[in-house]
Parts: sequence; C-alpha cells; structure tokens
Amino acid sequence: MRASSLPSPAQGLLSSVEASLRSGVDAASHLLGLTEARTDREPALLTVRLGAPNETGLMVIDRRDGQDRTYRLDIQADDLADQIAAIRGGQPEGRAKIVVDPAACFIRTLDLPGVALPRMRAVLAQELEAATPFRADQVFSDWYVESEDPETRTLRVRHVVLKRARLGPLLAALAEAGLTASVVAVGPAEDRTMPVDLLSSGHHALPALLRSAGNLVLVAATGLCLIGAFLGLRQHQAATLSALDDAFATARRAAASGLPPAVQAGAAAIVAERGIPLARVWDSVAAALPGTVSAEMLRLTAAGLELTLVAPDGPVVLAALAQLPGFGTPELRQAVPVEGGQRIVVALPRRMTGARP
Repeated sequence: MRASSLPSPAQGLLSSVEASLRSGVDAASHLLGLTEARTDREPALLTVRLGAPNETGLMVIDRRDGQDRTYRLDIQADDLADQIAAIRGGQPEGRAKIVVDPAACFIRTLDLPGVALPRMRAVLAQELEAATPFRADQVFSDWYVESEDPETRTLRVRHVVLKRARLGPLLAALAEAGLTASVVAVGPAEDRTMPVDLLSSGHHALPALLRSAGNLVLVAATGLCLIGAFLGLRQHQAATLSALDDAFATARRAAASGLPPAVQAGAAAIVAERGIPLARVWDSVAAALPGTVSAEMLRLTAAGLELTLVAPDGPVVLAALAQLPGFGTPELRQAVPVEGGQRIVVALPRRMTGARP
C-alpha cells in the first residue's frame, strides 16, 4: 500500500479547510437565493396531514392561537369543506400546508446520468409512463437528488409520485373552504419531510431570488455592473479600432515617403488624372449656386465640366461657379432667354492640381 505524501496532521488540516470552505460556499449561495429553499420544512399555521391509503382520517393542526389545536376529520365526509371552513373561522390565514404519509406515495429510486439533470422532469415523466401504469397527467410528483457518483457520473434520484385521485379531493375541499395549499410535503412528520413539493410537478427553478430587498439590490447592482462593463468594452473597441486606423495611415505615409521621387511623381499623376466622382461634383455645384438657379444638365468629361442652367442673372452664376473647387474660370458658351430668366450653358475647365470637389 502506497503511503500518503502528506503527514496525518496536514491531511486533517486540509480536510478541515475544505469542509469549512464548502460550508461557506453553501451558506453564501443559500443567502443569495442560488440554492433551493426547503419549502417542505417551512413552519405553517395550518397543517393538514393525509394518512396512508387505507386511512380515511384526516388531521388538521391549527397553530394560529399560539397553541396546537388538533382536529380529526373524515376525508370522505360530504361536508368536509364546511368542517374545514369552520376550523378556519373568520381569521385571515388562507394558506395551509399538507403533509402526506410516505405510505400513500409511490417512491422510486433511479440511477440516471448526470447530463440528464437539466431536463430531469421530462426524463422522469417518460420513464414513469414506460415503467408504470401511471401517466404524468394523472399524478402529482416531484424529485430530488439523493447522491452522486463522481466515478460513473451518475445521480441517484428519488422520484415521489402521488395519485391525483388521492390528493385532488382534499385540494378541492380546501379551495371550497377558502384555503390554498402552500406546499404538499411528504414525510412521517413535519420535521422529517423529504425535500419535495408535489405541487411543483418537478419544476425546479432558482427559488427566492427576489424575495428580499437585499437580493433585489444585489440583482440591480449586478445588472448595472454588466451594463457598465458592456459599455466600457464598446468604448475600448472603438478606441482600439481608431488607434489601428491611425497606425495604418501613419505606416502608409511613412512607406510612401520612402519611395523614389519618380515613383512618387507617377503616383501623384495617377491621382490627378483620376476621375472625380459625379455625386461629389453635383454636391459641390449645388452648394456653389444661389437658390434662384436650377440645373438642367451636367456633363462631366476629361476636359472639364459643362452645365446647363436656368438663372435670372448670368453674371451672378459665373461668379458663383468661379469658386467651384477643382475647376478653372467658368466660360459662358450660350445664353437663351426663357420664362423666368435665361438658359445658359457654362463650361469649366478641369484643374489637374489643387483642391478637388
């Protein structure tokens, strides 16, 4: 047998630290609402105990006056709802806890793969219909994980099932008496119940997360932190992309400045000969002309620009077009009187250097 690499005192200290850490994590997760609360163990002012299948007796325990008052009723009585209503009286307590004897339930123990945990309810419902004469809509059920085998990655699951025919009449009588069932627990006594609630139908969610103001503040703070982190990430990405663009532009300029003069002159000539985008020319013409002038045609050639305009005053148009970037002095080629002014044709030679539209 191989000896342990750690001495016995060190092993004991390590085990103690591990146990304390697990206890702390469990306590913190419970306070944050990240673990399932034991609703089956919550105290109740009104408790109804349902016995084994061969028992017709029903026990109601009333603790609303500070002391236990026990009433024994017959579940098959025709006036069961009236008797429960009489026990309730005029007090405002409208919820009752039901504790079912385990002998009245069908309890199964199953070994299932751990990967089935997220959809355990559906798996158990399918297995129930396949292995028993019950259907999921004919029973109340719940489940809990009893143990886990890390080596085989399996879970030992307890599935607790109760026929609706057994519990349904009691729920109906409570409703008729003005009461609702807060939880349906299973156990021989109130303090010895299983961690199940048959009313949940196996739906296990994170409970009590929003029950207290502290948890609400925690959730709100977490949401604000997430929003802040997202906005910060977007700003960081925008700043990074802007820095990359500047770096690429600087690198291009540095690379161009290192080229031979002949290459730089050729590149400048190519840029100068490149055609001007028509949309930019139209925008420049529209910005230069007065509001009383309307353009009928624009013709862009390698030599320059030819415009056909309708304007009330030709010299004003020529003076405005003289400021058009990328083109030389405008030349009036034709002027024909029309209604509202003159139809004039103006030619502007293209400049190979200088500003462009």
